[in-house]
Amino acid sequence: MARARGLALAAAAVAALSLAGAAHAETYQLVASDVQVEVRPDGSVAVDEDLTVAFSGSFTYGFREIPLRSGERIDEIGVTERETAFQPGASTALEPGGPPGRYGVEDLGGRTRIVWRFESEGFQERTFRIHYRLAGLAIGYDDVVDVNLKVWGDEWEQSLGRLNSTMRGPANVVKAWGHPVWVRGDVTLEGRDAVLRALDIGSGQFVELRALYPREAFSSTGGMQVRDGAGLERITAEALEDARSYERDKERIDDALAHPWRWILILLALGALPALAIAAVVYWRFGRELETGYDREYEQEPPTETEPALVPTLLRQGGEAGSFEFTSTLFDLIRRGHYTATPVVTERSIWAGLRTERVSDLELSKGTPVELTPWETSVTHVVNA
Repeated sequence: MARARGLALAAAAVAALSLAGAAHAETYQLVASDVQVEVRPDGSVAVDEDLTVAFSGSFTYGFREIPLRSGERIDEIGVTERETAFQPGASTALEPGGPPGRYGVEDLGGRTRIVWRFESEGFQERTFRIHYRLAGLAIGYDDVVDVNLKVWGDEWEQSLGRLNSTMRGPANVVKAWGHPVWVRGDVTLEGRDAVLRALDIGSGQFVELRALYPREAFSSTGGMQVRDGAGLERITAEALEDARSYERDKERIDDALAHPWRWILILLALGALPALAIAAVVYWRFGRELETGYDREYEQEPPTETEPALVPTLLRQGGEAGSFEFTSTLFDLIRRGHYTATPVVTERSIWAGLRTERVSDLELSKGTPVELTPWETSVTHVVNA
């Protein structure tokens, strides 16, 4: 069945046949649904849903909730079983009990609830007919009238064995589709009728029947919404694109089943690449030394004007002056020219005079006097002594 995007949700949607019982181990099975749809000359849509249910246990009520979108209205509501009409007046509360053979209707704002009361004991197969008319569901264009009806809703918790739906209009069907395409079934055109058949519909799966009728076949627009422009070409293209999209998705799934390792590697790559990107960003931001804007790797001279005698103490964050402070101050005086340092080599005896070794040293002599700090004066006293 060709795909069609959901334009009209109303008809047989969002309802749950709640089959409540008063005993234990109650179950039910959705055997079949036969939906007869009449598109009337004014564009309104009359629906008869024949729902066949197999009961096991004690059940006293069922209900349907039909959603209504903006511009849509519902009326002509009724419930029958074997040509016996249920009478109005039943409570719409979703709870067991109440006199059988009656139904109630409640407007919930955006959806309409229909509740009918009955009695079912033991094993029984019952068929209920829910009738209603929808106005504003059909969309009238300049060339066609589009009727897109959800003949089976996605709210059911049980699967459906068989679905038949026939939509009859005031003239021969121009085009028709079933949606979604993966549902097992088909759609045929028989003059004024679009006929849908589907089998084994899973729980939570909706089914739509969409048909186009010629605009000139309708005597009025009182039961439809009207849109400007032509609709046939656009709706047909939309349905074809949906079918192609399904085929593309199916090919991808078949390819994944045929080549699982390739897709596993692709999925691993899709997961690994973002992780690597995040790791790279974290490393770039926090895992390496930040740029300082300074171009030197090594210093050829002190980077500040701080006196050398103060640097060791600052690095230790306290303490008293010692050999480091003395040495750094002396070499600073040499750098500033207060003293002149000349490299010299001396020899000294070791091993009781059996061997000698050469020792490199500096010979200090007075240079050009510079202004001294108090601690530098103390150093010169030691050197000059």
